Amino acid sequence: MTNEIIKKLSSEGCIILKDESLSKHSSFKIGGSADFFINIPNEHALFAFLDENLDFFVLGGGTNLLFSDKGYKGIVIRLVDEFEKFSIIGNAVSCGSGAHMAAVIKAAVQNNLSGFESCAGIPGTIGGAVFGNAGSKDCWISDIVESVEVFKKNSNNTYEKQLLKQDEILFDYRTSALENCIITKINFTLKNELEKDILKEISESIEKRKNSQPLNLPNAGCIFKNPVGFSAGKLIEDAGLKGKKKGDAEISQIHANFIVNNGNATASNVLDLIYIARKTVKDKFNIDLELEIKIV
Repeated sequence: MTNEIIKKLSSEGCIILKDESLSKHSSFKIGGSADFFINIPNEHALFAFLDENLDFFVLGGGTNLLFSDKGYKGIVIRLVDEFEKFSIIGNAVSCGSGAHMAAVIKAAVQNNLSGFESCAGIPGTIGGAVFGNAGSKDCWISDIVESVEVFKKNSNNTYEKQLLKQDEILFDYRTSALENCIITKINFTLKNELEKDILKEISESIEKRKNSQPLNLPNAGCIFKNPVGFSAGKLIEDAGLKGKKKGDAEISQIHANFIVNNGNATASNVLDLIYIARKTVKDKFNIDLELEIKIV
């Protein structure tokens, strides 16, 4: 990235960091440095950045990914400020993609609006949650999505703003057809419900996570998707891998589909455990485990 581009983006309010450690931006607390890390504060600045036609990676809350020990040889961008705002009018909730999940859920509850309960206790941003179709076993965030505002490349290889309705987006288990888009805003439609009933469901959801997940140590959430008809965690546990370690990385003794960082784990340590889990489950049960986290 040239000095001219840096100067231009800085004038648009972008904060540009060189050789920024990605471990600071990952719930795993793992990762090397990015050549450039750019905080983009508003849509005008995003247009200015995209106009340069640079290669980049969009980072949300950093909660479901593993950065390489070698870092990222390029540009990582994060949408902040204007993109972190949200509003509620009636039962409609409009969120910038950088809005924090916990803050949005809290505001929805205060307005007696139900729909986010399955996401209670999930860290990260709204944009990341929609991109990965977060939720619980039987209820996904896509169930309440009305539309998603994105920037997407057109036939001229330039980015244009589009509004995609829920039925125009293919949502599936822990995935969406938004892979090649930059999500900037999400509109939700929620249902009115008594605050005490919403809080009861949220409390139950959070308590379940506390009792079944290793929330006391850095992790990236579930490592693998559940194969059809099976629990990935149960398969790994039945394969005898709970507590298996590589360096400071460990297959959690609380939930075997989590790998935790006991202090100074590296991406290589985590990848070793991923390989061991996949191979052992394949050998013992002839089942292929598919990654849920993204490796960058």
